[in-house]
Amino acid sequence: MKNKSIICALLLACGVGMSTTSCEDMLSADSDRTIHTNANDTLYGYWGIMKAVQNIAERYVILGEARADLVYPTSSVSDTISNIANFNPTKDGDCRFLEVKDYYTVINGCNNYLANVDSLKLNSNGVKVMQKEVAQVLAVRAWTYLQLVNNYGEVPYFTEPITSLGFVDDFDFSKAENKLNRENLIEKLIPALLPYKETELPNYGNYNNGATDIASQLTMFPIKVVMGDIYLTGAKSYEEGEAIDSINSDYAKAAQYYYEYLKDNGGYLSYTLNCTTDGSNGGIVDYQGNSWIGMFSEKTSNAETVTVVPSAAGKLYGNVLTGISNVFGWVTTSRMDTDSEEGSESEATTSASVSVYLDYKMRQLGPSQQYLSLCAAQDYVRNDGDVEKDAGDARQAAILPISGVNYITKSCPSGSFSYTYPVIYRKALIWLRFAEAINRAGFPSYAFAILKDGLASEHFPEYELERVDTLEDGTLDSVYVYSTFGKVCSYIPEAEFRKANYPVQVPYLKFTSEFSSMNGQVSNLKGVHARGCNNIGVNDTIYYTYKNMLFKKCVESGIDTLGIFADDSLFYRIEAIENLIVDELALETAWEGNRYPDLLRISSHKGSRGMKWFADKIARRGDPRDPESDYTQSAEYIDLYDKLVNDKSKWYLTLPAYK
Repeated sequence: MKNKSIICALLLACGVGMSTTSCEDMLSADSDRTIHTNANDTLYGYWGIMKAVQNIAERYVILGEARADLVYPTSSVSDTISNIANFNPTKDGDCRFLEVKDYYTVINGCNNYLANVDSLKLNSNGVKVMQKEVAQVLAVRAWTYLQLVNNYGEVPYFTEPITSLGFVDDFDFSKAENKLNRENLIEKLIPALLPYKETELPNYGNYNNGATDIASQLTMFPIKVVMGDIYLTGAKSYEEGEAIDSINSDYAKAAQYYYEYLKDNGGYLSYTLNCTTDGSNGGIVDYQGNSWIGMFSEKTSNAETVTVVPSAAGKLYGNVLTGISNVFGWVTTSRMDTDSEEGSESEATTSASVSVYLDYKMRQLGPSQQYLSLCAAQDYVRNDGDVEKDAGDARQAAILPISGVNYITKSCPSGSFSYTYPVIYRKALIWLRFAEAINRAGFPSYAFAILKDGLASEHFPEYELERVDTLEDGTLDSVYVYSTFGKVCSYIPEAEFRKANYPVQVPYLKFTSEFSSMNGQVSNLKGVHARGCNNIGVNDTIYYTYKNMLFKKCVESGIDTLGIFADDSLFYRIEAIENLIVDELALETAWEGNRYPDLLRISSHKGSRGMKWFADKIARRGDPRDPESDYTQSAEYIDLYDKLVNDKSKWYLTLPAYK
């Protein structure tokens, strides 16, 4: 018998044939099924799909953080959010963040658009008119399916528009071709994207959300980044002793797509932290003037922010996305204002705004002790090279008050509501996923360089011709010597360098100065970790070094450091640097919605060791890292660990049932 229960529930909840929503607001579109043949049609069609994406934007953050290790439920948490965070049973529809139909509204909208758009129509120059729009809709559909897999594990998969309940008669969820999961992500999602991987983003200029102008390209999903995510999420893991394919593996393909995006779109990380030492904060570091937080209010493209799901400022202009801020303790009020002069013949203008204030009783999720302990353990390196031990990571101060109640402020930077939150993609996140990919592809020291120094060809060691002796016939006997002298990335081992460059150079490790630096000045290049700990680049030879961090993560994981730099210990170096990247993902991207998918993905990388690693990571939410006590013996740790290590089905939300 065909298994129809899930798809029936989706169809009935979603509304058969629904492709877009109403057209009264900024992200709206006509819902007719006429063939789209011009730019105006495709503009409205795309904004209709983005209207549907707005409906899943808030849960991207809430579901992506509540179940992970960087937040902790407060005493004011609702029953549903508490159940989500503690992996207790939930059912579809328990709250607005648990409605799977909203994902399929996006998907069916994409399917309907793709089925009806005239993708072959050419302009006078022989260029396909709708190619950019088709590529973008394919990217949105693939990204949405990826979110479903991250949240539900295995989900119904279809690419044709559903226009009637008759679809149910032919859909059998028990068949492999109708299922999407982590194991078949690549084979099902990549083929449709491949023909469009070089397609540019469409550009509709700016639009007004009632309060401000936002660049339309900020709402776009770069197809190469989405492809990188698919390869990285669906990558086939390997175990100790297995060969590592640095060219053709899924990890290598993920790395290549991230690399190409950064190369084509300016990989330079523009934000720095203007922190000074000996300041007002405990006499150690003054975090005032921290400019890093500004990225969460960016409204133009070509900066740090790559993709956002924007909020309207008032209902007249679309969906007002206040749910994330509310869960983090911000009370929000949307206001509409009409400006008209008495006796004036000009039309009245309407604007909107969202105001916020903090209320301790509204805060459902706060920062976890695990996050606070991780930040506190970071050493701040002053410009003169001196290290302020345990001064903490400066990024924490930008998004979390360092005294008083710990409110999460990323959705309301500097106490003002952000209209460009959540941030789905930004350059630092792409760099860190690139580091994750190249590390798993066999290049842990290159991955570490992304954290410490930034990657540029001028930073790498090289082979130099060195004269050994003069032979009897007068010719010179010379050899090539591996030279690290004066090189920023002097810690790259020779074996790894050779693998990256011989017999041919690995394509995703070609770094020219114009690729990753500002104005051709490699000296401006910084590692991601420098954003929070300042001068940890080449001038820091004491704290944040490859050897020190490798040893630290090995000890934490119970890996013997003896012989860790030997060629046959590459697997363990990869494991250690991967765990360091996990820390950096927390420090740089906490509370943006990525954490739970990050942990799921990396547990998959770890193969047979992944389940215990995943359970331990999340169960340590409340770990104060007190050397005098063993948190793993606490009742809280044991309860959460046992849930996750013994039943993988608890990792995922429950799809709806239908009878």
